Amino acid sequence: MKKRVFLIAACAGVLIVSAGIIVRYLRPSPKGGGKPQITTVKFGMLPYGDHTYAIIGVKKGWFRDVGIDLEFRPVKVEDTVPFLRNGSLDVGSCSPGVVIGAYETNPGVVMFVFGDIFQGYAIMAQPDKGYKSVAEFSKQGLSPRDALKSAANQLRGHVFAYPSEAAIKPFIDLVLRKGNLSRQDFHSLVLDDPLTVNAMRSHQADFEVGGVPSHLVLEREGFKPIITSNDLASAATPSPDSEELASIFADGWASTRQYYDSHRDVILRMASVNFRIMKFIHELPDEALSIHMPYLTEVTGQSFTAAEGKIIYSSLDPFYTFEQQSQWYNDPKSPYYFANLNGAIIRNFVKQGVFQKKPPQVSDVIVANDVYAELETLKAKCDKLLAELDAAGAGQAAAGARQYYDTYNYYDAEIAARTALESIQKQK
Repeated sequence: MKKRVFLIAACAGVLIVSAGIIVRYLRPSPKGGGKPQITTVKFGMLPYGDHTYAIIGVKKGWFRDVGIDLEFRPVKVEDTVPFLRNGSLDVGSCSPGVVIGAYETNPGVVMFVFGDIFQGYAIMAQPDKGYKSVAEFSKQGLSPRDALKSAANQLRGHVFAYPSEAAIKPFIDLVLRKGNLSRQDFHSLVLDDPLTVNAMRSHQADFEVGGVPSHLVLEREGFKPIITSNDLASAATPSPDSEELASIFADGWASTRQYYDSHRDVILRMASVNFRIMKFIHELPDEALSIHMPYLTEVTGQSFTAAEGKIIYSSLDPFYTFEQQSQWYNDPKSPYYFANLNGAIIRNFVKQGVFQKKPPQVSDVIVANDVYAELETLKAKCDKLLAELDAAGAGQAAAGARQYYDTYNYYDAEIAARTALESIQKQK
């Protein structure tokens, strides 16, 4: 996990299936025919809570529903891009920063779908002293910037514990700047990351920030996050030039551009499963955790309970549904807009001198916006086709298309609906 914190800094840092219904997959040809086929996808996932959620789709049989046999395995962060490039993997779960950071040496890898926002760092506070979070100040009517300033000012005159790791310094500096604070305005307690946790437990410190493990431990034990990386991003000016946006990032699935271009049907079906999982996490989080956390425990060798999982889902790595992600691709004024978020990461890398030559453009490393737009287009076509089928009194003929549609598989839904309508029209 410590290694992950370092890498984070370098990078910045499901509808429920109705009871009794099992959707059997028949991979259609463009004309709706064809025999049942299964496509094997070699899939790598990082051993972290925000990268192992595909296990839910595996265990629920949702990849099989779209004709995909997912051969999955955990991989190291540094291996993801090389393995995609040499064909050891077809698809890998990773972060844009991993792809962006490898652009000069291993170009041609693109992120095609996203699931969550990793917001990692947080200022943790003692839970019994009345300290308020940014969200609580916002509920009192303060603007995002004033809420952030008020939350940060609570550090004034108190003891703030943090490690000396360079990875965390930019986050701390941003918080202090937003609160018009300097390190002279509070008492610093600089300790190794695990010792900052003990300082909070023993009440030697009023506030703390550390890596992912300390955040997870302290929040599980009842300590209160009052300022997160996401709070900084939410109060930022939506722009690729925003340094605050470089403190968060979306996680998702990547492939080579060659695989993306030559396996478009697989990409769209993979994306549909991703969004089906997102909906499932939102609607049935306890069931999702009962699948997800045992696998995370297995691949990390560390124990992750549902309690830790709830923190991952709600605080560390909140997941976003297909509907919620609309702002990521359709609203340039949103801090989460794909060009703002990923543009900020690229700009941050440029400032660090990562690129010796010309840095990538967002379009060189992100195609998730194109996938999302195609799914929206297919959905709109499906809506029209299904309405025509209903008007023709062909509800039964539309049933297969609706099953695909209800699980975000708009690619096969459009084919099935179009084929059904063409068949009815030929019979007239």
